[in-house]
Amino acid sequence: MLKADPVYGADQRVNSATVLRALVTVLFASAMALLGLTALFGFEEPDDTLLLLASGLLFTAIVAVFMHLWVTPILSRAEKRTWLQQLAGRRAPWALAEYLTCDNLPAAAVRFSEEPTPRR
Repeated sequence: MLKADPVYGADQRVNSATVLRALVTVLFASAMALLGLTALFGFEEPDDTLLLLASGLLFTAIVAVFMHLWVTPILSRAEKRTWLQQLAGRRAPWALAEYLTCDNLPAAAVRFSEEPTPRR
């Protein structure tokens, strides 16, 4: 997506990771607000509609991250596999935070693949 800069007149490319970060932030914030409203107003008997809507928003945010991982052209097949293992593993919350804040996804995938795997 190209955006014209009115001050300098140069075109800027809007990064898909920036759009993903904004989308996931809005979805998570909305879901947390709905969960807070459900806890506040439905402490004796939760409102099923609010609970379902909040759960749907949280699920949509997670699906958006996996869809971005699937369609992004900057990662190789092996790097996508590494990210998928991290996002579906025990350290998924940390991997999700890393995925959303990282500026260099391929380098982070290499770093993840070089980490020793924990024993079970």
